[in-house]
Amino acid sequence: MPLGANIHSLLEFLYYFCVLWIYPLHFISTKVYSEGVELVKSKLNHMEPEPVQISADSLLRGAFDQKAPIKPTTKVEILDLEELKEYQRRKRSEFENVLKVKRHDIKQWARYAKFELDQRDMRRARSVFERALQINNAYVPLWIKYIDSELKARNVNHARNLLNRATNLLPRVGKLWLKYVIVEESLNNTDIVRQLFAKWCSLGPGKNAFDAYVDFEIRHGNFENVRKVYGRYVLAHPEISTWLKWVAFEKKHGDSDTTRQVLSLGLDTFSLYEISKDSDIASLVGAYAEWEATQQEYERSSALFDLASQRWPHNGDLERRRVQFEKMYGTSTNVNDSITSKRKREYEIALSNDPKDYDTWWIYLDLLQKHYPNQAIPGFHKSVTGNAPDGKVKNLSWERYIYLWLRCLTYFELDVSDLKETRRMYKRLIKEVIPHKSFTFAKVWVMYAKFELRQGDIMTARKILGQALGICPKNKIFKYYIELEIQLKEFDRVRKIYEQYIAFNALESDNWLAYAELEDNLGDEERARGIFHIALSDKVGLDTNERFKILEQLITFETNAGEYAKARQAYDALVQLSGYSPTTYIERAMFESTIPADNLSKDDQSQNMAEGDEDEPLDVTEANKRNSRSIFNKALDFYKEQGDKESRCAMLRALNSYEAVHGTVQTREAARKRLPKRRTLTKRENNVEVEYTDYEFPEDEEGEVGFSNNDKLLALAQKWKQGNT
Repeated sequence: MPLGANIHSLLEFLYYFCVLWIYPLHFISTKVYSEGVELVKSKLNHMEPEPVQISADSLLRGAFDQKAPIKPTTKVEILDLEELKEYQRRKRSEFENVLKVKRHDIKQWARYAKFELDQRDMRRARSVFERALQINNAYVPLWIKYIDSELKARNVNHARNLLNRATNLLPRVGKLWLKYVIVEESLNNTDIVRQLFAKWCSLGPGKNAFDAYVDFEIRHGNFENVRKVYGRYVLAHPEISTWLKWVAFEKKHGDSDTTRQVLSLGLDTFSLYEISKDSDIASLVGAYAEWEATQQEYERSSALFDLASQRWPHNGDLERRRVQFEKMYGTSTNVNDSITSKRKREYEIALSNDPKDYDTWWIYLDLLQKHYPNQAIPGFHKSVTGNAPDGKVKNLSWERYIYLWLRCLTYFELDVSDLKETRRMYKRLIKEVIPHKSFTFAKVWVMYAKFELRQGDIMTARKILGQALGICPKNKIFKYYIELEIQLKEFDRVRKIYEQYIAFNALESDNWLAYAELEDNLGDEERARGIFHIALSDKVGLDTNERFKILEQLITFETNAGEYAKARQAYDALVQLSGYSPTTYIERAMFESTIPADNLSKDDQSQNMAEGDEDEPLDVTEANKRNSRSIFNKALDFYKEQGDKESRCAMLRALNSYEAVHGTVQTREAARKRLPKRRTLTKRENNVEVEYTDYEFPEDEEGEVGFSNNDKLLALAQKWKQGNT
């Protein structure tokens, strides 16, 4: 391979090494890392090959050549006994000299003991081990090496003595006990092994000791002793895993009675501990129920879950296990009950975490009413106790909370029929919960009054509404109070309440109109008319839209009362208030054609009788037409003076439509000739030509045409024509 290719390969290797390992360590940010990669790439792309390149093989070979030579170990050849003794003396002297300096180095003692064992001098090895144990008798590996050396030398009694010493000296070291029992069991000393396990387990060791004891008894088929061991096991380690191991043993080596006894004992034991984990209880109950199901005891399983739910009603894990069990083994009813119980538990957990979650309270109360009626009353009380929203600002949370109150009140009155409790809760809600100085809820006062009315106590209902108007008056309370007194025919009370209502909110036209309508229905026209005029006075200060509504209602009132002169005055005021709107002016003109002949002036009536035809089928008389035309011409003159061509054109169109229905041939033709001509012109605005629409009125060019001067002439001509025919 050429030298340049080797150098290029090496550089590629260094590039990938830098990019994949070095740069990610130094450049944590992705942006910096990418910039580093681009930098290395650019450097490599612009890098020129060196004239003398080095291959990877040469680098490795150079590193191997520079490696320091390993000093060979000294090989000692012993040819006779004297050399052996000299060697042993020298090595022992070395060990002793080292131990004078490193007396507490147990590993050095172990090496010294191993040397003596290699020399087959057991006496000296024991001496070294004992000297080391005097230095540190808590070093377990030293004990293990000492014991193993005795076992290897087949000194079993020595090993037993050492194990006995070690277990007595270090009783909490399980490795020594396990070594002891293994040695004895290998010698088939079953009774001694059992005694050792009993002594070991009496010290409260870890789970491994009990598991080894159980395995030992199972190997020897002594199942009664296994049960005794498990009895001590669950006392030392009262955990769910321990009980489940016992249950698994009984399933394999016992019968249904022993298995049921163990499960019952475990469940009873856990019920005594208040600090038991929910998951542990759920696991044990679930295992018990599943085992009963395998024995075809489905009723026992369901009863077990029922009892467990009563004992631990807030255990969510238990509810989940129950739902899973019912889905596998239960009926549809049981499954629904389990799911309902699980939902109830979830709602209770959510409400305990956030008691102001009113939507969850609403769903939770639905669940209690449907499935747990015995728990509904305390649930309703709890839903509105101690969980009012924070702050004194009316918001959505307050509305939800009050609606929750109203549901509770409805429940106690209609479902429970506890009227005393319902009244007590109404008083509590009004006096303690709602901050009336900041805001109130009219619906609560109205419902409280209706509740007292249903009990037949009218005076209390009036006091409640009066209290509401005194503390926190609202439109809804006024309206309900007025409606109540109207139903009771107490009209004097109604008038007083209306006066308070108007004093409370005088800038709303509906209040004035309702008051006037009341007086009109009672037949007091003067009082109703007075209310209208007071509302229209400047002292009240209604805005234009509200005055417009009152004037429209006043026109209707005067028209129904037959006071057409007053209705005309109201209409004139309406036209003026509307800013002389063409629409209102047209309505004013059409109004003249709706006035009955009996209500016209005497001159209009006599003229109508002289000019009218007895066979005239129309209700609109000539006097009505004349008056309407007069209003049309008055409006046209006004718009002409104001230069309002659009309104003038609208009035002419309305006049033309009016004549098409009520006019003669001559009046229709005259009205048609007065219609303007529309033309499109252009003008310059900001140096831009803009098109606009203009109107040309024929009467402006030929002279003003007045229907008011020609009405009589046209009427005489029409009468002459009818006479000739």
